[in-house]
Amino acid sequence: MSRYFLALMIGWHAIATLPVFVFADEPKSGALMQTLPADGVWVTYSVNVSVNEQESLMTITGRSVGKDFYEGKQLRFIEYEQTVVTSSDINIPQLGNLTWRLLIPEEAFGEGKDPISKATHKWVQYGTQEPDVVESIQVKDPIFFTLFQGPQKQLKFEAAQENIVWQQGELKCRVITGENEKSFGQMSMKMAHRLYVHPDVPFGIGGLHQDISLDFGGGQPAKVIIHATLRDHGKNAKPKLPNLVP
Repeated sequence: MSRYFLALMIGWHAIATLPVFVFADEPKSGALMQTLPADGVWVTYSVNVSVNEQESLMTITGRSVGKDFYEGKQLRFIEYEQTVVTSSDINIPQLGNLTWRLLIPEEAFGEGKDPISKATHKWVQYGTQEPDVVESIQVKDPIFFTLFQGPQKQLKFEAAQENIVWQQGELKCRVITGENEKSFGQMSMKMAHRLYVHPDVPFGIGGLHQDISLDFGGGQPAKVIIHATLRDHGKNAKPKLPNLVP
């Protein structure tokens, strides 16, 4: 790792794009994982999901859990774990218990980049099922892929910062807003995003709000609202799926 990146790393994810959050007039990307975290850090969010006014509560944890050297490149293992706390009758696999494990080149992280799309190896475990090897995240789970792309159009920093309250106090965050729109066969998604960014939080995200319209090609579109609030972050992350390696 270069001295440049080391100098920019702070705390858990030691953000490689700290200058973006401090000096840039407009964001170059809204991807949720574009910054390179320090190895061994983790961050947890409390998440409220509403689907047509049916609510579900969950916990989401992101962690950096090891390095690898593959085909001449330095890579990082990233895990994303989602656990349902209180469920409703919503029958959507993306809103259940699941864990993604990704191996991503460190060079794929950075300002304006989308590291998830550059993952060289990908696995997902739904509930207690055996993990699956995934060839393409976009094909396996286009909703997950699109949500983590974040806003792609009309990107801007709001003029005013906002306070995010978490268990250790408050964070004054810059706010990125924007939109995204994707179609997958007969299904289409329209999204409006608000991202609360702060360099002292792993991956740079202090929280988010996503308003989503899901149209399945007929009938009334489903209205989905996702609101994530920072709960905690720290070091010494332990992988859930350590045996999944190339």
